[in-house]
Amino acid sequence: MQIGLMNNPRTDPVAEIEFIASNGFDFVDLTLEYPTAHIDVIHKQDVLKAIKAGGLSVVGHTAYYLPFASPIGALRDAAVGDVIRTLDFFREAGAEMVTVHPDPGKGAMESRSTISLNALSFKIISDEAVKRGIAIVVENVPGIFSSVEPLKSVLNSVPGVGFHFDVGHAFVGRNRFNQILSAFKDKLAHVHLSDNRMRADDHLPLGTGRIDWGEVVKAIKKTGYDGTFTMEVFSNDRRYVLTSVEKFKELWQAG
Repeated sequence: MQIGLMNNPRTDPVAEIEFIASNGFDFVDLTLEYPTAHIDVIHKQDVLKAIKAGGLSVVGHTAYYLPFASPIGALRDAAVGDVIRTLDFFREAGAEMVTVHPDPGKGAMESRSTISLNALSFKIISDEAVKRGIAIVVENVPGIFSSVEPLKSVLNSVPGVGFHFDVGHAFVGRNRFNQILSAFKDKLAHVHLSDNRMRADDHLPLGTGRIDWGEVVKAIKKTGYDGTFTMEVFSNDRRYVLTSVEKFKELWQAG
């Protein structure tokens, strides 16, 4: 098991990486998004130096709001192109896996069109990623892509794409955790951890929301998965993040 932390895209990425390294995390879940961490605004060599100095491995993470399913082709092309531009940097940083997020769509688009356009976008991205030795993983997100069938349609349409399981997202609105885990356990490649009150994606410390983390850990361990876990707890007081890591480790050992 490896435990990582995502950099806050509102903060200097070098400072974030230094914090992650100095607190014993195994990897940085490097998100390249605005306002301060997009590929167009970071000081690339400084970020690479910080990763190397910290001895961290890297999991790539792209912006969650890209319009992969827009009916306007130019917008889809721009979204896909933005991700492809990041792949060379992720490769240089040592990432072997990069997350993309399905676009829930806008306006009066039918769900089947939203699903097929996401699949089309991810096929282009995945083909480019494979050329660079990178695997693409698709994350479950609140909305249409918090249900099994839409996710399955996308994943089955793009061979070689893995599944990124965001545990917190599986509890937004209602509990879909076991349903999603059961459907995609064979494709499970990465996991995000955060708590919530089952109303919104709160990114709370573990144990402060309504998720039963003992049951979550047991279920994940039962699948045999023992890979990368990112603690996605958002708080100005980083002690909550570190406490969440300790809680997760204790539950993993006990489970």
